[in-house]
Formats: sequence, C-alpha cells, structure tokens
Amino acid sequence: MLRQCLAAIALTLAAVVPAQTQSVEREAGPMSRLLPHLDSYLEIPVEERSHFRIDYVVGSREGAAPDEIGLWYFLDGQRTDLTLDERFRITNLPGLETYATNPPIWVNQPPGSMSMNLVFAYGGPTGQTFSQDDLRLGLGQANQAMRRAAGVASLFAPRLDVLVFVFDGPAPEAVAVHEDGRRTALTVQENRATYRPQDRVHRNVVRLEFGEAPVRVLFDS
Repeated sequence: MLRQCLAAIALTLAAVVPAQTQSVEREAGPMSRLLPHLDSYLEIPVEERSHFRIDYVVGSREGAAPDEIGLWYFLDGQRTDLTLDERFRITNLPGLETYATNPPIWVNQPPGSMSMNLVFAYGGPTGQTFSQDDLRLGLGQANQAMRRAAGVASLFAPRLDVLVFVFDGPAPEAVAVHEDGRRTALTVQENRATYRPQDRVHRNVVRLEFGEAPVRVLFDS
C-alpha cells in the first residue's frame, strides 16, 4: 500500500542484512521490502495512473556507477536482473504475479552501502512545454491513489501539490504562461525549477515553458 502518503520513502538495505555479513553477493531481503507499495500501484487501473508513476531509485554511498550495481531475483530457477538507467532508476519492475511470489532480491554491494528511494513522478507528456491540465491531472491521480490506499490515515498525510522539474545541468529559463499571455518566472535553484499549481499567482496558467526539456518531473508536498 502507498500508506503514509510520502513523496519519497528511503529504505536502507543495511537494515535488512546483519552488519557482519560481508559477502559481495548477498540476499538483501524480500521483494516486498525493497520495492514497497509496487503492488498497490500496479493494481490501479491504467487509465487512472496515466499521468503519474512511482520510481525506485538506488543510491550508492560508495559512488558506484549504475552499471556496477547488481540487483536480481530468481523465479522458478531463472535469474532476472533489475536494470538501472543513468539516473539509477529501476527500468524493468516486476509485474503483479512475480511480486505476489515475493522472491528475495540479491545485490552485489556491501551491507550499508546502498539505499532504495521510492519517488512519485509525473508520467504524462513531456518536452519543453507542459500543459497545466496534464500537470494537474498527474497530481490528482497520485493523491487519489494515496487516499485510496491510506483510508482514514489520509486525513493526516501531506498532500502532493508541488512539481519539481529536474534538469541535466543548471536550470534553464522556466516560465508560466497565463491565459492573457502574461509570463511569470518560476522559482529555480541550481538544477531545479519548482511549480505550485494551486498558488494564487498560477490560477490562470495554461502551460509551462522551459529553455530545455527536464530529465525528470517529481511530485512533492
């Protein structure tokens, strides 16, 4: 379940395996612990998660490159490797049937050297221009999914209402275009630009424009 309605959940793999275990190839823990809430996400009808997704991002405290980090599991005697992209995101998440068997996940990194982060991300159309309607739909779908999973607890959970546009390098020009043609600059810091659709200044925005396409768009509260 996507309980606690958190925009990011950090799981330290060291907590799963005793510290004295020093084998390079080791069993890190069951799939449900390393990839929490994946079943809840996959059970959502596709049309109700068209504009948001959850990403599992591996962190390395030893500075290992994505192609140096190994994660895999065995099912019916067959090994399946979980591949990472250049931003350490798992690109081939298991399906519901595999997840239900809850096989152990193996890693090739020492205990205490890795972490796993679950991140809510925008999953709609991308590019240098983003429709306000698409962005609002993504946030709405993500919040609906969390409310459904959390039940009564959702009353006490934070609401996702911020979009964080991440760039490969310093953030370029980032503006919100209003219905009347006005253009207001978004808040930028280092390689990120942030946007709050619910802010009064953004009520009549129809689209966002960027000097270059972001590499990721994350949801936050």
